[in-house]
Amino acid sequence: YYPFAYLINCKEKSGAIYNPKNTLVIIPAKEEAGSIGTVIKEIQSNGWHNILVVNDLSLDETADIARKNGAIVMDLPIHIGAWGAIQAGMLYALEKKYNVCVTLDGDGQHEAGYISKLVDKLEDSQVVTGSAPERGGPHKNIIWQLFRLTSGISLSDITSGFRAYSVDAMKILVAYDGSILDYQCVGVLLLCKKHGLVSKEVMVKMNSREHGNSRIFKNSFYIIRYLFSTFLLIGAKRW
Repeated sequence: YYPFAYLINCKEKSGAIYNPKNTLVIIPAKEEAGSIGTVIKEIQSNGWHNILVVNDLSLDETADIARKNGAIVMDLPIHIGAWGAIQAGMLYALEKKYNVCVTLDGDGQHEAGYISKLVDKLEDSQVVTGSAPERGGPHKNIIWQLFRLTSGISLSDITSGFRAYSVDAMKILVAYDGSILDYQCVGVLLLCKKHGLVSKEVMVKMNSREHGNSRIFKNSFYIIRYLFSTFLLIGAKRW
């Protein structure tokens, strides 16, 4: 999907009045059949009806359940990970002329009631993160502090995937520099900072996962790989 980033030529500018009609909610989903229906209903009940589920080659009924609950479903032909799925969703958002996209997980962690607060904050920024610093245990808090010190990013919850992006941010993040990122956390913020975009945060409440485990922090191997790749990325982008 990377080459298609260069085919997008949208005319919208930041600073528009954002509302549910011009906002697309993007949910990257990999085998979230147990929770995706509830997540979609919660988003709709809060007044957001433009919902895109990017099905990252799920082997369960994620796609069918999402369609039955009124979401648009993009079925990816190969597994490309959460950030690749979000990029694909951003490409769709730009092609369909949305002014804003909001990304949230399909596992029930992120509460749709906070979407409006994230979107409202885009009036004076281009990227808004829904932060819940209290969700971090001792290990995550140490990792976040190290990332803050080395990256120069001051957000209290630096790994949250609950975010709102303006058109300007989406255009940057679907281009080549965004396509070589592995995760949607530190690298995305660094890339936006490099291009002079303003990032802010809104304090939110996050729930425990309805099922499954974190794909980043599920065991020591994944944590070490994530730390290595992120610190390497910080070094490459900042210095």
